[in-house]
Amino acid sequence: MMNEWKRNIPKLRDSLMKIVGEKFVLADEALMEPYSHDESPVPKAMPDLVVRPGSASEVAEVVKACAALGVPVVPRGLGTGLTGGSVPTFGGVVVPVDRMNSVVEIDDTNMMAVVQPGIITGEFHKAVQAHGLMYPPDPASLDSCSLGGNVAENAGGPHTLKYGVTRNYLTGLEAVLPSGEIVRYGGKVLKNSTGYDLPHFFLGSEGTFGIVTQVTMKLIPLPPASIDLLVMFSDFELAAQAVTKVMQGKKILPAVVEFMDLESVLCSQRALGKELPFKPDEAQLLIQVDGYSQDSVEAQAEVIGEICLEIGAQDVLAATSQQDKDRLWKARRIIIEAAKAEASRVELQDVVVPRSRIPELLMGAREICRKADVPLLCIGHAGDGNVHFLILNKGVPRDRWEATFPGVLSELMFLALRLDGAIAGEHGIGTYKLRYLDLALGNAELEMMRRVKRAIDPQNIMNPGKAITF
Repeated sequence: MMNEWKRNIPKLRDSLMKIVGEKFVLADEALMEPYSHDESPVPKAMPDLVVRPGSASEVAEVVKACAALGVPVVPRGLGTGLTGGSVPTFGGVVVPVDRMNSVVEIDDTNMMAVVQPGIITGEFHKAVQAHGLMYPPDPASLDSCSLGGNVAENAGGPHTLKYGVTRNYLTGLEAVLPSGEIVRYGGKVLKNSTGYDLPHFFLGSEGTFGIVTQVTMKLIPLPPASIDLLVMFSDFELAAQAVTKVMQGKKILPAVVEFMDLESVLCSQRALGKELPFKPDEAQLLIQVDGYSQDSVEAQAEVIGEICLEIGAQDVLAATSQQDKDRLWKARRIIIEAAKAEASRVELQDVVVPRSRIPELLMGAREICRKADVPLLCIGHAGDGNVHFLILNKGVPRDRWEATFPGVLSELMFLALRLDGAIAGEHGIGTYKLRYLDLALGNAELEMMRRVKRAIDPQNIMNPGKAITF
């Protein structure tokens, strides 16, 4: 039977047009199709309407109109999510914040920025860098994802190791609750113990508590000096040992420690159509050291290089110019697109373990995929234990893929948990990993999450079916 609220969509459409204007309400299927999916393999789901508000007050009125009729509301950034978080699973109204994309203020004195949620993260980076400042969180999709989406997923990126994730920079937030109320918490202060830490309450909530309409972010001075190292190893265990010895033995904290396996490098090489300017090896680390003195950065880079060679690295390449850095990073930056060019389906899995257990995780994942006879590429953040598995259906018949992949995914989740890890490092749960949530969390934790959700959203209209099961 059709949901009762669906009968009210024509009436709702008229109301929403009065709020945001006719051209910002989409009802044609061809126009709504881009909003039926994100970058994950989660099946498409067509919204009943797409509404593009231009201000917090418009967002509030849109949500109030939907709440009055019990219509689901699906917040959306720029649709780059990898777990189906912005897919309208049950239909309803998708509310993108792409029109709300301005930097409201960059406060040099307090090193704070006030920003709307629809701004592209990479554009925000450029805006603050022009002031000699830095916003460190840098997800791989920073040139296409939105800051609001980063808040919804508590996004990280390569610089997480030294500088932290979105959580470490959010100091204030404005949001619209499922009731349509506008709430404001925090601001341009570094300390605030006034009640519960409500700005961070929204972090990682995947749009299930409301729609973020403005954020205040802490900034830091932009380090003027940096050196990038590309280090090749014959196996991942040696690479992991190098990371541990650098950080614990020599007390050096690199800004970035990324890794790629041989298959990932070869895949990127095929996509580029030419050999890379270095010999591929079983494991590669990309290490960046930054700071405020070129001499200090060079000294740290030299120590790191020596440690890697002592442990058994095959080679260490250093880059100081931007051109040389770009050459070293090229293979890492294009790997996802390269994998998609070789396979009609790429499953990108994001798990995290203590960094000392990365070799066990990688060996276990390889064995799982070897037994299932499916191709596997491994990349990720060696410094913080966050590993991304790219599982390809390249050369795998569709019927065998459909029969095999669910089991592969389950085994990978179990593997991460056995190694004292978690099933999501920075991509969230969405709908894609809901089935594994009760394996990762206990009954008490899950019930607490449900109670919080019910208290804020008693109608369960705000992004239903995401992040938590009922």
